[in-house]
Amino acid sequence: MNKTKNNTASFEQAMLWLLRLQENPSQEQLNQWQQWLQSDTDNSRAFNECLALDSQFAKLPPETVNNFLRLLPEKNAQPQRMQWSKYLTLAASVAVISISISFYTPSNTQAYTTAVGETKSVTLADGSNIMLDSDTDLSVYYDDQQRRIELHQGQAVFNVAKQTNRPFLVSVNEITVTVLGTHFNVNRLKNDAVIAVDHGKVNVYDPTFGNILLEDKQGYYSYDDRKVELTNIHFAMWQQGQIHFSHTPLNLAIEQLNRYQTNQLQLGQQQLAQLTISGTFQLNDVSHTAQLLPKILPIEVISKNNHWLLLPRKELATQ
Repeated sequence: MNKTKNNTASFEQAMLWLLRLQENPSQEQLNQWQQWLQSDTDNSRAFNECLALDSQFAKLPPETVNNFLRLLPEKNAQPQRMQWSKYLTLAASVAVISISISFYTPSNTQAYTTAVGETKSVTLADGSNIMLDSDTDLSVYYDDQQRRIELHQGQAVFNVAKQTNRPFLVSVNEITVTVLGTHFNVNRLKNDAVIAVDHGKVNVYDPTFGNILLEDKQGYYSYDDRKVELTNIHFAMWQQGQIHFSHTPLNLAIEQLNRYQTNQLQLGQQQLAQLTISGTFQLNDVSHTAQLLPKILPIEVISKNNHWLLLPRKELATQ
């Protein structure tokens, strides 16, 4: 019962947000909308279903819509006070609430993945291009109000076609990157993100830090709220078969290195995660990188059957 009430509230709120977004919303309203979307998975699902329903009702003839509106409770049916597009959305949303329609799903959702060692270039319907790195998983949602990407795993370079009336959003957990047209890289690390801008501007919303504006050759590391200046050689180095770390926690560095190999690096002691690593490494020979690690960190690397085990030097004698 509580779940049903929550779903009803989500659909009502989604309907209201859909109406607001049709009226040239301010940046503050867009930020509030993004926060609402990210606060609950029911909110995101309700908003997408309202969009799908809105597009379906827009195809109906006026007499059909009027007949439908007559069936609604009086307090919800006031077409004389609403613009055509508004009461179509209201009708769609109330229909979902009233009769619990659950079979509508957005038709403009696509999922893209790459295997370990694979990269992939994808051109989207608006002309934007996404280059997926190894072991990457993302979803694309397009509609009339927005272009949204959810990066579930890995990293990708985005070359965004400019559309001033339809923002391009990339979400990593609670972090959202908003752009109108630019060339940038987003790297997901568990629930954190590393964002790098080649050219253009992006706004990064991080709930622990607020809004961060990044411009040409700037980057942001969410795991320590660090904004950095980039050089040309440091942008999306994975496309040249390299990876660069700058005071990166060892556990996050290992997470990235493991995308490019089936034999994984593993921490033998959790305390090693606090070590940081800097430097540039080759991705085509991670075994060589494993051999380099003891030279730059107080660790030892033991080769196992299908992985490398990283241990503090003092722990080696007991293994």
